[in-house]
Amino acid sequence: MEQMFVKIILAMVLGGVMGLERQYNDKPAGYATNSIICVGATLFTILSLYMGEQGGDPGRIAAQIVSGVGFLGAGAILREGNKISGLTTAAGVWLVAAIGMAVGYGQYLLASGACAAILLMQLGVRRTLVLVEKLRHYDSIYLTCAPKWSVVHTICQEIEKQHVQILKKEVTKQDNHFMVEIVATFTGHEFQQVTKKVLEMPDVYSLYK
Repeated sequence: MEQMFVKIILAMVLGGVMGLERQYNDKPAGYATNSIICVGATLFTILSLYMGEQGGDPGRIAAQIVSGVGFLGAGAILREGNKISGLTTAAGVWLVAAIGMAVGYGQYLLASGACAAILLMQLGVRRTLVLVEKLRHYDSIYLTCAPKWSVVHTICQEIEKQHVQILKKEVTKQDNHFMVEIVATFTGHEFQQVTKKVLEMPDVYSLYK
């Protein structure tokens, strides 16, 4: 019984640590959610071991954890236009369940190592992204505006004023507005400036990356 409480506490700690990173970066599935998932996976794993001792199939419950957590992760994935968000959070939820299962099976070192490795990777990725934002790279912006070619021309002029080189421009008409795709080379700072200036134009309705 004492070992079970150790497993539950360790699962709560490891899941909470994973959740704190998500919550600190203002992402879905924060501290409470990850803790609950990790403890839940640990409890289900303990029950599967108990089932095996009673002559049942120990893999039945454990197998359902993977598919069940998949549904939870899918709820964190959102699509806005051509942008998909929440994939990292969904993968994190899936991993937290795996950590909980490792704790349930008594693989404390494996669970702790996986948790530490993912946290280090997340911190490293974020530092790398800060450096990438300073580099010029190809990117696309999509915007809707009034159905006037003069507006499209003004938008391109405003972008080029920010020292951004436009590589490709495509315009299509939908309903009563123009859909404009612009491919250019930006730094992170230049993209923010372009977004700010273009959205201040009265004939621009929306802009997204």
